[in-house]
Amino acid sequence: MLTFEQPFLLLLLLPVGALVYLTWRRMSLPFSAPQRRLILACRLALFTLVIAALAGASWSQPISRQTTIFVGDISSSTAGQRTFIEQWINSAIQHKRPDDQVGIIATGSNALVEQSVQSHVDFSHFESTPDTNYTDLAAGLRLASAIMPSDSMRHVVLLTDGQQNLEDAMQEAQLLQQQGIRLDIVPLPAAKNVEARINDISAPTEVRTNERFVLHVKLYTNVAQTSTLRVYLDQKLISQQKVTLAVGEQEVSINLLAPPPGFHTYRVTLEAGADTIAQNNEAATYVNVQGPPRVLVVEGKPGSGQNIIAALKATKIDVTVGTPNDVPTTLDGLAPYSAVILADVPALALGNTRMATLQAYVRDLGRGLVVSGGENSYSLGGYTNTPLEQTLPVSMDVPQHKDTPSIAVVLIVESLESDITVNISKEAAKGVVNLLTPRDQVGISSAYGSLTIPMQYVKDKASIDKQIDSMNPDDPGSYNPDLSNAEQVLLHTNAKIKHVILLGDGDAFDNYAPQVMKMAKENITVSTVETNAASVDELNTMINIANWGRGRFYRADDPSSIPQVLLKETERAARRTVINESFVPAVVTQHPVLTGLNTLPDLNGYVATTPKPNAQMVLVSHRDDPVLAVWQYGLGRVVAWTSDALGLWTGHWLQWKEDAHWWANLVTWTLPSPDSALNINSKVINGRGHLTVDLPANTAANAGNKQQVQARIVPPNYLDNPGASNQTVNLQPTAPQRWEGDFPVPQPGAYLIQVTWKDQKGSGQLQATTGMIVPYSPEFKTVGTDTQFLKRLAQAGGGSLLNPNDIAAAFSQNLMPVTAALPITFLLLALAALLLPIDIATRRLSNLEFLTLGYRWLMGLLNPAAKTIATSAGQLTEGALGTSLGTLRTQRKARRGEALRQMRQVSKEPPRTGTSSVKETRETPPATPVATSTATETKSDVSVAEQLLEAKRKRGSKKSSS
Repeated sequence: MLTFEQPFLLLLLLPVGALVYLTWRRMSLPFSAPQRRLILACRLALFTLVIAALAGASWSQPISRQTTIFVGDISSSTAGQRTFIEQWINSAIQHKRPDDQVGIIATGSNALVEQSVQSHVDFSHFESTPDTNYTDLAAGLRLASAIMPSDSMRHVVLLTDGQQNLEDAMQEAQLLQQQGIRLDIVPLPAAKNVEARINDISAPTEVRTNERFVLHVKLYTNVAQTSTLRVYLDQKLISQQKVTLAVGEQEVSINLLAPPPGFHTYRVTLEAGADTIAQNNEAATYVNVQGPPRVLVVEGKPGSGQNIIAALKATKIDVTVGTPNDVPTTLDGLAPYSAVILADVPALALGNTRMATLQAYVRDLGRGLVVSGGENSYSLGGYTNTPLEQTLPVSMDVPQHKDTPSIAVVLIVESLESDITVNISKEAAKGVVNLLTPRDQVGISSAYGSLTIPMQYVKDKASIDKQIDSMNPDDPGSYNPDLSNAEQVLLHTNAKIKHVILLGDGDAFDNYAPQVMKMAKENITVSTVETNAASVDELNTMINIANWGRGRFYRADDPSSIPQVLLKETERAARRTVINESFVPAVVTQHPVLTGLNTLPDLNGYVATTPKPNAQMVLVSHRDDPVLAVWQYGLGRVVAWTSDALGLWTGHWLQWKEDAHWWANLVTWTLPSPDSALNINSKVINGRGHLTVDLPANTAANAGNKQQVQARIVPPNYLDNPGASNQTVNLQPTAPQRWEGDFPVPQPGAYLIQVTWKDQKGSGQLQATTGMIVPYSPEFKTVGTDTQFLKRLAQAGGGSLLNPNDIAAAFSQNLMPVTAALPITFLLLALAALLLPIDIATRRLSNLEFLTLGYRWLMGLLNPAAKTIATSAGQLTEGALGTSLGTLRTQRKARRGEALRQMRQVSKEPPRTGTSSVKETRETPPATPVATSTATETKSDVSVAEQLLEAKRKRGSKKSSS
């Protein structure tokens, strides 16, 4: 089959052929028709040969020879089947044909050529030694494609268990098929061995001194058995226990106490009675232990946080105790503390400034916050609509249970006589309305003796707020008219709870005892909020009204605190915030704060709240309300404990032997990770360690180009392994403020990494220490043959799975046909060179008799035995041929001479008709008598000359006439 390297060049045949044909049609030389056709054929053949040569013509022939390359997976996962691989390859070679070629490749984490491609192969076992800690099937297939010759049918046979763990062989298989190479796979027979191993080990990388944490170990076995699990801390045995293993994977949790500050390695070993692979019976992790943190405990009342303080001191945490006024109002003041604990602290005692500082402290500095409940916390403490509520994982919205009682509230608001731009009393009233539910009722008096906003269900809060804005509170001479009106209104409601809140300065003196005590007997409670009392008598008036009305008294000389006071009082009056019921908290989520804790004791109550959408519920009550909720707020962590810490609802909890452990867990979970100027990430990629170091924002800018980042790598068991050595890796910049580098990890375990950034100007240096865990090779974890993957891989390579018992199939597959191309460019150019003189001769000679004579002469040379040839048959001897050629030359000379004579004569004489000229020429006797055939040729030549002369005369006459 004819093929071309540049087939598009063949398109030149169209314009060239057209040009040759048009030139031939316009050719005016009077050749005979056969000669004209020969001229056209020679010219077309000449250009066709040249263009075909330029297009790189080749002649392709099919090839039956086959090349098969065997790729043997001799990684650690196939160690038990290595003999099978060697025997199978050796037996398959015996079935090849004499001209077939064979190559052998050994692959592990890298691929090596065991036997180059050749016809005669002497193979018995693998002598190549690739790294067997990983399986890279793609590398083996890629190397097979590289050494595969192109002058034969091509075939790759892969012997493997399919447990690849480097690269992706699927892509290489697809490339093989695109290259016309068939991939067949021999799945290795699965070995049925008893196996027990450690699948994984995990622990927190950063802990504090004396902090309790859990070491999680995942174990696997394929047969039920009893094993021994040992835990080592820095090569020292600290724990040993018997473990009963069931078939499959199971997790073992080990409670540990953080060791002294520093970088520590925990190593776990598994000793099983029945086991095959020893390399997967050990795993390690690291823990970086920080020094004791500093925690600020804020008590709402003296002693409200005493149990928390005792628990933290027992775990060696540095505790500072203070009141709400001791909380710093700036971030600089709070920065020395790792966490803040609020023990039953009301919002009013903190104030908006301190609550806003605590919010930024958690969100922006990444510190911790723990809020413990009580009678002065959460909604009872006025947290609603404060920065503290925004920081907590729970909102102050009260869950609406079926048995929640309804409430009717009358709010009596006296003019505060204050010059504040914002009307605090109106905003406080709006807060009270917002706290109520559609089942509740509210009415508001402006101290005129009647309700400015009539009693109504709280269904349209926006409308009520609009009416509040239009109020104009009065400064009455007596509160009795408003109290009496409130009594009558509340008696006509069906609410379970009826309550009056009086907001004023107490300057309206009157006899209030009869009216208020009457209301109390009718189960209408009255609370008072005093603001800016000018005298003791005014203050006592408000206090007495609250006492007679069985309510509560609040003093709010700071008008800005009134909203929190009213909200707190509304919550208390509604009696729906505090749940005084016994229950056992239910665990919703297994969380680190529950580490080391078993059965939880009873609780007798809590403050009801509602979890926020992103909060994580850890413990819930029997009503599914949050008891313990946590979340990540900005950079920090927040814990909300809605029960108390003093024993109000936690009497059983305080008697619990794990109480100190419980509070330590709550606090330590919120503690931030140790500050580090360098952000280091380490991981294992394709069997090598990879480090990424991000510098602080301004470090690189200040240092310019003169900086260096080095990492010192300390391998596992460095002190106990004389052969181990430290590595120093110079990291390279890969992005602004980012440096990266790789290093070898020859053995599994915990590597200590010390990273140092240096400014070569000598102006600064930063250091950080971290670790990296290198698990044992996945070769020791995955067992068996992945048949499904091998089927997909064979299909991607255009082949199939071979029966391990059908060894002859290695050389009996239907392979893609291959042809060998023989270049014929030189041959075409040679033919064109031989055709060129013929092409010239056909256009320059008047007849083609020379071809006949040349053919006869050539036949005479090819048959020298024939001395004479019959002239009757048109054959000539060598002498006759010489005579004929001589005669022919003589005749041509004579014709040329006669033509020249006639041309001279024509130039002297006047023009004559073409007929007479021709006649005169014909009458001229020949110079030499010739045979009849010669006469005929002469006549033809003379006729040509006459035509030429006639054409010349015509051109001359045209010039003269012009």
